[in-house]
Amino acid sequence: MLEFQAGRWSEAEAALREAVQLNRQLGAASGEALACQHLGVLLTARGQLDEALTILEEGLVAAEQASMRVHCLIRLYAAISRNRLLAGDLAAAGYTLSLGLSMSERHGHCCTCESLLLPVAVAVLIAQDDLAAAEEYCRQLDEAAARYGSRVWLALASQTRGELAAAQGDIEAALNHFRQAQAEFELAGNSYQAGQCLAALERLKQQQEH
Repeated sequence: MLEFQAGRWSEAEAALREAVQLNRQLGAASGEALACQHLGVLLTARGQLDEALTILEEGLVAAEQASMRVHCLIRLYAAISRNRLLAGDLAAAGYTLSLGLSMSERHGHCCTCESLLLPVAVAVLIAQDDLAAAEEYCRQLDEAAARYGSRVWLALASQTRGELAAAQGDIEAALNHFRQAQAEFELAGNSYQAGQCLAALERLKQQQEH
């Protein structure tokens, strides 16, 4: 996924498609499930939502046989929820999110799973206009960022805070959060997420002007 984060989309897609096939041939279910998750995330980001969903559903099949079953499923549920949210299918996004959250609550904290699940939880709840619940998951994300302490975690927490502040109508706070997140993502070498923050900043500035 480093190629994807750095904006090298075609190289990342080719490598992930190869990884899916190789792990499938080897019968490595965990590897196949996680490769499907990464490929589905990439295709979702490229706007290929239906193809991404197909890949992610193939990942769910592999995950059921995986030694890392719970971790694989939570990450796939997070990716499917984001995919369905972008497709405008809020019911499916909410349902899949609930599967991931309930599984995460039963099986305890995993930093990678949380980094995928908590931001999409906030995004889905904002779309459902449940800002109080979104605030609770933002708080959990802030706590996780403090617990894990990495630059990417701090960036994720700031980005998600920006989304919530924008939904609450606090444009100045949202701008500050997105600026902080954009800077942290740049320093972490994640140009894709940094670009997402820049796009959010542009949208917010346009709102201010109107």
